[in-house]
Amino acid sequence: MQAASPNKLFLWRDASLYLGDSFDPQMHKHHAVQCCIALNGHLKVRWQQSQSGQSCSAAIVGANIPHSIANPDGPLCILYLEKTSNNFQTILDYHCITPNCQTRSAPLMLEHPVPESSLRIFNDALTDSVTASQANILKHHCLKIFNGHIARPTTLDSRITKLLAYLHADPGGQFNSADLIEVACLSESRMQHLFKQQVGIPIRRYVLWMRMRHVLELVLAGASLTVAAYESGFSDSAHYSRTFKSMFGIAPSILLASNSALKPMICEPN
Repeated sequence: MQAASPNKLFLWRDASLYLGDSFDPQMHKHHAVQCCIALNGHLKVRWQQSQSGQSCSAAIVGANIPHSIANPDGPLCILYLEKTSNNFQTILDYHCITPNCQTRSAPLMLEHPVPESSLRIFNDALTDSVTASQANILKHHCLKIFNGHIARPTTLDSRITKLLAYLHADPGGQFNSADLIEVACLSESRMQHLFKQQVGIPIRRYVLWMRMRHVLELVLAGASLTVAAYESGFSDSAHYSRTFKSMFGIAPSILLASNSALKPMICEPN
């Protein structure tokens, strides 16, 4: 009998993409926006105003909205987006939703079915090995389904490039505004604006995503979760676990358990 393919998790600086089995469908909320696609059958989505749930092929759950989402018919694809990201803004723009309304008080169900060609791409990725470059393509496909796109300039300002190099040289460092201003040679307001414009998310959110990814990099290289969390700027593994769960709605210990059929990959934008 052929062994089941491992679930997959791809992580970028402002997003992550999960392909695989449904999580525990308990009511919960988290910071990241959740774009969900049923790779077979239909999703079952519940939220506070609709305890009986609703069936759909794809849905967007806004940040901090209590919900439950699962696919009783098979695997699913979940794209987690930083709620302040330019990529998520492209989805809001298409649906004429202003950020101040916090997306919606309920999930947004897509009215159109997911194209069969897209479903084949995701299902093939679930069963095959995927490179970081191919993961970027999957991210593009997922955003397109939700009428979004990759919002990123072709080149970065040299001052932002220098600032990024400074941050990545010490992922666990404790950065203060004065240090960052000195590196970028910009006023604080200009630095914050230019960073968000060019990188896609605010500096502080970028640092948080960078640290969470760095923990996984160290764990995948053999470090314990405790050591990896501390070296990535968290006070301890409990602090990291709380932060991770508040972001994605699931404890990292579940994903990183020795018997977990999950294959994480750290990716960079293309």
